[in-house]
Amino acid sequence: MQYKNILLSMSALLIFQTFAHAEEQIDLPVTPVTANPLGVSSDEFVIPFSVLNGRELDVQRGNNLAETLENTPGVSFSNWGPMVGRPIIRGMDGDRIRIMRNGINSLDVSSFSTDHAVPIDPLVIEQIDVIRGPATVLYGGGTIGGVINAIDHRIPRQKISGATGRAVTRFGGANSERSSAVVGDIGIGNLVIHLDAYTRKTGNLSLPGYSVSSRLDRSDSEVNRNSYGRKGQLRNSGSDSDGGALGASYFFEKGYVGMSYAKHDSEIGNPLTTTGFFDQETNRWDLHSEFHDLDGFFNHFKFKMAHSDYKHDEHHEPGEIEATFENRGLDGTVELGHHAIAGMSGVVGLHFENSTFKQPNGVLLPTANTDSQSLYVYEELPIDEHKLTLGLRRGNHDVKRNAFTGDGGCSTTYTDLVDCAGSGGTEDDQAFGETEKTFQTNNAALGGIYKINQNWSVNSNVAHSERAPAFFELFPYGAHHATEQVHKGNENLNTELSNTIDFKVNWKNNGHYFSVGPYYTKFNRFIGLFNTGNELYHLHEGEDEAEAMSVFQYRTVGATFKGLEFDGNYQINDQFNFSYKGDYVRAEQDNGDDLPRISPLRLGAGVSYEKNRWYARMDVLRAFAQDNIAAHELKTDGYTNLTAYAAYQFPIEYNLQFFVKGHNLLDKEIRDHASFMKDKFLRPGRSLLFGLRGDF
Repeated sequence: MQYKNILLSMSALLIFQTFAHAEEQIDLPVTPVTANPLGVSSDEFVIPFSVLNGRELDVQRGNNLAETLENTPGVSFSNWGPMVGRPIIRGMDGDRIRIMRNGINSLDVSSFSTDHAVPIDPLVIEQIDVIRGPATVLYGGGTIGGVINAIDHRIPRQKISGATGRAVTRFGGANSERSSAVVGDIGIGNLVIHLDAYTRKTGNLSLPGYSVSSRLDRSDSEVNRNSYGRKGQLRNSGSDSDGGALGASYFFEKGYVGMSYAKHDSEIGNPLTTTGFFDQETNRWDLHSEFHDLDGFFNHFKFKMAHSDYKHDEHHEPGEIEATFENRGLDGTVELGHHAIAGMSGVVGLHFENSTFKQPNGVLLPTANTDSQSLYVYEELPIDEHKLTLGLRRGNHDVKRNAFTGDGGCSTTYTDLVDCAGSGGTEDDQAFGETEKTFQTNNAALGGIYKINQNWSVNSNVAHSERAPAFFELFPYGAHHATEQVHKGNENLNTELSNTIDFKVNWKNNGHYFSVGPYYTKFNRFIGLFNTGNELYHLHEGEDEAEAMSVFQYRTVGATFKGLEFDGNYQINDQFNFSYKGDYVRAEQDNGDDLPRISPLRLGAGVSYEKNRWYARMDVLRAFAQDNIAAHELKTDGYTNLTAYAAYQFPIEYNLQFFVKGHNLLDKEIRDHASFMKDKFLRPGRSLLFGLRGDF
């Protein structure tokens, strides 16, 4: 697409700038920026977190954000084919997980449905911060499960002279990937300019068997083993995407002001059809400003705001748009940090968000506007080498719906020649008037770190969280053909309430470390999307017979989530390193029924080797079978995923490096229980991905 020429032009420009300004390479900051607004070191963080950057990020980069994070403790993967996926944290998905870009909401509609891709390409990301558990004080009630912040430095936060950057190209893998990206920053006096561009093309996904599971094939479903392609391939699963950004910051003595524009385009095949695809376009503008060491009571000022236009067309076949989803959103934060008061430092902030969703040619969702404002306070009190933290947040949320008529479907099958009534069925249509729902939320958190000695420490957090229901939980009524489901909302939903306690023990000594943390979350009101066991029938444009769709209903239940996360590292010697990790979550309703789409126990370990210009590693992940299932769910078999990675750095300038990555080397069938499509879309088979990367 258009970004191919940009990639070549930027590469030439940055290489020229590097020769013209021979400067020492700039090391961009890698300290996590989301988990603590006061910018303390990672050792001082109270809430559970993970950071992916540097080499580890290079090793883990996948086709999408969720695939990149799937080996992170506590994070699972709801995939919808090879290119679409959304992270799940501690078994919680949807609006309980906030996906951010540089500390601001991604402003897409991926939380509404699993077939809507997050418009963030991992190729241009420099760091990913993952907060596990409630972060509701700083980021709102929608973060009961956690926060994922993808950091790309499109608005430079560090003044540099000369030019610095990196480039990468990759080819191979189970989907015949051909991708490239270039990222660069140029400093001219007080001005720093950022440019990046990327392109990615993939073919049909190679599989270790049939895409449809044997369990679904043996069920009374209309789906059979060959429904989505022959054995060994997922049909119509290729993609074509590209994007890029231009940003700049002007630096003053005590801060900076910066802005950026980013664009992302993608076409992703829909394997449920032979020729259908999703066409997604996102345009985003960001404005950031930060000043420090100010006079007066407040010594730190931070402002961030983003505006995004998102559009997602679903084509049943080329040239025929069956559904369109549009979202125009604004998200921003104003934050003031104050001088220490009786030893206590902290921030006070205002968060505002406004978004308008439209489905111009559909009958699943009405036009809806969401408007939210929140005030929050976060404070830290050091006590010798220990620390206490306290946070409070108060929010107001208005959700408005335009009048619309939803089409649930027909009670019986019908054809293009004989309609629903003629076939003896009843249309499940329902008209809805305009309405407005208002919710107030109160969130509070208390945490602390107790350092036993220089090697051992204990973290603990207690949080009360309240989340206003989203428009797609309140108002849907109709078929979503891309997921083969009928969604029905519940406009009588009230605020979701939960209380969480987590506890983490940490140990570190001379390059070795270990951490383990249990957690417990009790929902007095948990808003879930549940399979009713009923079916309604819908007719696609261009097809001659209606298809059966499962009916899903949003409703409130009492629920409990409890689990455990751990990870560790043992430095064997100067060359060899051993790492290990694991997570487990159990989620039940108060009546004893299991909640749907909860990942099973996972255990992983890896060994790495590094010497001179070589780096190599091998990792194994064992996901156990999931037989704690909700009504109308199928069990999921366990699997073992063996992966490997090797890289060689050439003895030349620019840190040029060749790498190869092996995935699913045992060629096992891998299905993610957390995915709606886990019995229809199998994960990739054995594959090798090759690439070159370099810094300049």
